[in-house]
Amino acid sequence: MANGPSANESAATSANTSGQPNGNQSADPEPQPKPDTPPDTEPQNKADYVAFEGGLRAYPEKQVVEMDAWLLGSQTRPLEYLLVSPGGNTHESLFATAASGLHLKRALEIIGLQEGKIKRAGRGYLDKPTGDRVKISVRFYHMKTGEETIARVEDWLWDHNTDANPTPVGWIFNGSFEQYRENINRSIFEADMKGNLIGMWRDASCVLDNDRDDAYMPDIYSPHPEANGIPKAMRGVTPEVTLIFEPMPEEENK
Repeated sequence: MANGPSANESAATSANTSGQPNGNQSADPEPQPKPDTPPDTEPQNKADYVAFEGGLRAYPEKQVVEMDAWLLGSQTRPLEYLLVSPGGNTHESLFATAASGLHLKRALEIIGLQEGKIKRAGRGYLDKPTGDRVKISVRFYHMKTGEETIARVEDWLWDHNTDANPTPVGWIFNGSFEQYRENINRSIFEADMKGNLIGMWRDASCVLDNDRDDAYMPDIYSPHPEANGIPKAMRGVTPEVTLIFEPMPEEENK
């Protein structure tokens, strides 16, 4: 006499014929929405520059660094710095930037410049800074014509010792330095700790420093208000400009 189906077999057959999944089957997944198509963007490896925070860009092939900056107009003392970052001596500087000193140093290295091997110390030191010479220009909108213009930064400065613009010899890639701080147990990049990036009166903590013969003396440089087309700057009015850094051309590198 043949045995009939067991209770378990009957239950499985009933589940399958009713269209309901048994414990060994899973329901079909619900359809999912298709992902959005990403926008077309230029691949990063095709960009011709390296970007840093604060509006700083290094162009390796062109050997140029560009930095977004502001022309300051509220100085109450002679210029001790050409460029400062947040926390720096804005009342003694011609320009300010949101970029950091360490990033400026890295950008200059990207375009092939080398910092000085011999480091100086303090303010107003007598021995000149060492390192590659850097030409600095400023791109701006001419106050009278409204046209985009490029000028040497020295055109916007005045040396009261010589009663003329400073000699257009650029600045020296001093490189600043790192200093260990025991209270925080790490090293700090000195230019960023003080916020002063380019010196007029020599400052060894700056990334770029002044090697002109009279740069060891304070209080001899000021803005040149009669510079051709210089934008009008005053307290609360800080025109946007672009600073341009490049290796000093051989014919000018004296």
